[in-house]
Amino acid sequence: MAVTYSGFSAAPQISTKVTATPGSITTVTATEVSLTVPGTQPGMHYIVTAPDLETNLGIVSAVCTTAGTLKVRFINPTAAPIVSASQTFYILGL
Repeated sequence: MAVTYSGFSAAPQISTKVTATPGSITTVTATEVSLTVPGTQPGMHYIVTAPDLETNLGIVSAVCTTAGTLKVRFINPTAAPIVSASQTFYILGL
């Protein structure tokens, strides 16, 4: 099986950090939070990390459907709400 790579440049197109407060993520659900990230464009691929993310809270995906706005989906698999504090998100856009 041949693998073809397309749409990626040799270097990241966006490498930035954003401080945001996702707020309360309800139980056993995924919640989408919009972050304002200058330079984001639909069709790009994103890696988002948060070193201080609360225990049991996970980042599932990040998608840009409108230029300048990144929708980050969080998941809370626990039986209790998780209130996420303000923190820094590191974003890499390819």
